[in-house]
Formats: sequence, structure tokens, C-alpha cells
Amino acid sequence: MNKFKIVLTSLCCLALSIPVLAVTDKEMDEARALTAKAYLRYVNNGSDYLDNLNPKSMAELTAKLKTKEKENIKAFNAVKTPTDYASWDKDRLVQYWSSDFFKASGLDPEGQKARSRVKKYISAMSVSAPATTPEPTPEPEPAASPAADSIAQEAIPVDTTQQDILSDQKAIQEDADEAAATHEESGDTWVFVFVLVILVGVVIGLVVYASRLMRKNPEFEDEGNEAPADEDMAALRARAREAIAAKDQEIASLQTRLQSEENKVADMSMEIERLKLNASRLEQQIATLRKNNARLSSVDRVDDTPTPMASSIPDIQPAREVVDQPVAPPRRNVAPTAPAKVLKVLYLGRANARGIFVRADRRITPGNTIYRLDTNDGLVGTFHVVDEPVVLDVALSSPEEYLSNGCICDDFNDTEGVSRIITESEGTAIFENGYWKVLRKSTIRYE
Repeated sequence: MNKFKIVLTSLCCLALSIPVLAVTDKEMDEARALTAKAYLRYVNNGSDYLDNLNPKSMAELTAKLKTKEKENIKAFNAVKTPTDYASWDKDRLVQYWSSDFFKASGLDPEGQKARSRVKKYISAMSVSAPATTPEPTPEPEPAASPAADSIAQEAIPVDTTQQDILSDQKAIQEDADEAAATHEESGDTWVFVFVLVILVGVVIGLVVYASRLMRKNPEFEDEGNEAPADEDMAALRARAREAIAAKDQEIASLQTRLQSEENKVADMSMEIERLKLNASRLEQQIATLRKNNARLSSVDRVDDTPTPMASSIPDIQPAREVVDQPVAPPRRNVAPTAPAKVLKVLYLGRANARGIFVRADRRITPGNTIYRLDTNDGLVGTFHVVDEPVVLDVALSSPEEYLSNGCICDDFNDTEGVSRIITESEGTAIFENGYWKVLRKSTIRYE
């Protein structure tokens, strides 16, 4: 029985020394959400709204993402994560998300720069620490068995010269019976130990399962009350999504109408400038006609003045011919034909935030030229992006800076694999206060 107690004590110590699993599903999901937040922040410089988020799960993060980040997170979600994280500690969790995860292929190179920020985020998380292994209880020394005592007592020499043969045989028989009983008891003990080990394993499994369930659901409520709450929440979310979708469609429709109205205003502004120019030309022509009429009137008055000899000469036809001859040349100059205007070509640099082109040259200037402008009158013209490799390299090096103030594009930053910039519709510009200014932006696409 003493051996049975020793074995039982050892098994209990062994069961208590099994470590509690450190990283839970909830903690793994939180670490994944923090990593995705840092990754998306580095992929798109315009995602500064993510700095105000502190997601506890991927579902919470995904619900607050904008369109650009929802597109960028596809590559992040494509990376498969290991399933053995239940045996990790905090150091292994930090090592995986800040280093091992970013070695996967398909991730954006800019997003891989977020490793240090990921390490900072996850190091600040609260991760359950493994349970410490208790020190084993020292085994008690086995008590001496009666057989050993009897053998020891028999080993003590006696001062008798003769021993009773019957007593010796009786003692030997008693020792044999006790050894057989001890052997039978030991066999039964190992059976009990085996059954006990199985029971301990089952208990440990139940404890682990219960602990995981408790961590996943920290607050247990009545199932009858929880189901309606979940249904109400799902219904509210569905209505909210429908309302947001309707508003998005309304906003898109308003943006389309606004763009159409802006185009009309730009066209009207250009037409007004052209009419002003035509009015100026007509005023110049009217002034020229007035001068010609005044000159012709003065010539007619001089020719109609009678001479002293005119009354005595009955035939004055030759005099009329002399008067009519100088009148013909001025009449040929009354409606002169205006010479055709020559098309003027200018090469413009980028447009600033006010729509003013910062540079104008007679030829392409590498590193500065972005647009070509064509004008017939020097006041109003059309422009488009120059289709040259030297211009393409400059424009794609910083599309927001070089193109956004003069062009309209679906996504200026989507420049991967672009070989050309195609102008779908030319923009219009006006010369105002000594500068060329954008009236209507050009529409472009990447190819």
C-alpha cells in the first residue's frame, strides 16, 4: 500500500505539471487585427484614419475599412496562418507576427515595412502566461515490511547451539506466503494506476476545454435572452448597411451630376472667352470701317466741288471719270480678308492646387514637362499629357503631385506595370493674369 501511495502522489504531481495553453483564439485574432492595421497603414499613405482605431478582432477592423483598404487587405488575408498557436507563448506570438508572417509571398513591399510597429503593438498585448510547474513532492521513504523485520531479526545471531528444525521450516513457510501476497497486491496496484492515469487524462481534457470556452465567452447570459439580442443586432446591422448603400448611391449620383455641371460651366466659360475675343475682333473691324468711310467721304467732297469753268462747259463727262477713278482703290480695302491664325504649341509643367500651370516652354523640358497645350488665339486652348517616355517617368514618380490637379483618373497610385498614359478627353485651359489656368481637367487612364 505504501508503494501505491507513492505512485499516486507522483501521478498527481505529473498532472499538475502540465502547462496551461498560453495563446487563445481571441488573442490570436486580436494580434492578427493589429498586424493588418499596421500593414494597411503602410501600404496606403492616405489611410491615416486607421491610427484612431484599436481593433480587438478582424471582424471589428474589416467593418471600419474604406474601399482602398478593403482591396489591399485581400493579399493580407491570402496568407495562411499556422494552427498550432495554442501552444505558443507571448514571445513566439510576437516573433511570428512581426517577422515570420512578412516572409510570405504576395504581400505589398510597402506593407512589409510595418514590422517594427507590429512588434510594438503585440508586445503591448496582454497574453495569458503558462502555468508554472510545481516542485515535486519528495517521496517518503518506504516503511520496512514485516518480512524484512523478521529476516533482520533472524539474522541476529543467537547463543544456542541447536535450532529447532520445525521452527525454521515454519518461518520459511511464513516468508513464502507473505512474498506471494505482496506480489499479488503489486499486480492489482498497477491495474489501479493505469485506470487512474486514464481518468486523470480525461479530467485534464475537460478542464482545458472548459477554460477555452470560458475565454471565448467571458460573459455567459441566458440563451433565451441572448438569441433575440443577436437577431435584433443583425437586423439593425442589415438596415444600417442598406441605408449606407442608399446614401452611397445618392452621393455617387450627386458627384456625377456635379461633374456634368462643372463640365458645362467650363464649356460655357470657354465659349464666353471666345465670344469676347470675337467681339474684340469685330470692334477692331468696325473701327477700321469707320476710318475707311471717313476717308471716302472726304474724297467725295473734294471731287464734288465745282470749278469756275465748269458752268461754261456743257459736257462734264471727262471730269466725272477723273472723280470716279481714285475711289476704286479704297473700296478694295473696305473688307480685307483676315489672315488665318497659326496654331501655337506650348509645353506645360504640372498644375498646382489652384489649377495654375507652374511652367510653360516652347519645347519638351525633361523633368518639368507634363502637358502639351494647343491654342489658336493665345487665350483659350486644349491640353493633354505628353506621350513620351521621359514624361511618363516623371509623372509616375509622384502621380498625385504631377497629375491630380490637371487630370481625372480612377486611381492615380495604381501604377504597377504602367507603360503609357492615355488621354481619353482633352482638358481646356485659359490664359489669365499672365498664367495658363485649368478650366476643365483632362480624363486619363493607365495602360
